[in-house]
Amino acid sequence: MQTTYEEEYLDYQIYIEPNPDPNNEGFEWAICKDGSEWDGGLEYSIEEALKAAQKAVDLRQGTVVAS
Repeated sequence: MQTTYEEEYLDYQIYIEPNPDPNNEGFEWAICKDGSEWDGGLEYSIEEALKAAQKAVDLRQGTVVAS
């Protein structure tokens, strides 16, 4: 099982890694650009973390599509 993930999405870097808190499961995500972290969160799976990170980028870019 892959435990870390990185990708570039709309000029932002998305980083996903296991939650370091041993009492809570899940994966931390962060979006970064120009050497700064712009947003982050915690989700249960890598897939959910990626969706949340992409949505955060979309909100910053103003490209959110209603689902």
